[in-house]
Amino acid sequence: MRDQATDEGLVLQTVRALEAADAPLRPRDWPALEDPHIRELVGGHLKGLGRQLVAVTHGDGGPIEGWLSGWSDEVAAELAGDETDLVADDFAVLALIYLHSEVLVRILGEDVPPVLEQLDQHTGPDGRDTVRGQRLTKSLRRLRAHQLITNQNKLGPALMRLTPTQSRILEGNLVLLLRPDSLWARDIKAARRPESTLTEEE
Repeated sequence: MRDQATDEGLVLQTVRALEAADAPLRPRDWPALEDPHIRELVGGHLKGLGRQLVAVTHGDGGPIEGWLSGWSDEVAAELAGDETDLVADDFAVLALIYLHSEVLVRILGEDVPPVLEQLDQHTGPDGRDTVRGQRLTKSLRRLRAHQLITNQNKLGPALMRLTPTQSRILEGNLVLLLRPDSLWARDIKAARRPESTLTEEE
């Protein structure tokens, strides 16, 4: 018979660890996460906080490397409209780092210069510099403060806290940005339209 008091103590300890973690908690380092019953209790506790347990994997469908906590999809949708201290420069820099890390390096496997070098040389579609010098330095500092990137200018632990649904939305936005006229982009737009709109068009 399980000790309920012990389980509750483990759940609280695990929730605190997940919320404070700078990297995924690996089951071998945090044995409580190997127990499906404890994970279920942790998930229930997080749900009451508007959070949820997020499995961190290496690539799509890969083995689970560890666990983090993140905002639930419902709460994340509400928070998306809240004000933030991040500015347009920060989002531009984060988008470029995401493209470098996820698309060029991880997906395409390209051998590319360091991301900071690319950021410093990047120009916009009209030939003008986007974010350089002190503007770039300040943006990197703000992104690191939010754990969106690391000190090595790689994607930070905050992005690992995205649920699968939130990750798909982010990746879909990337497709719409890079290939807006592609069949893939058309499918994404169709999937995001309200059902009533789709019915009217049909």
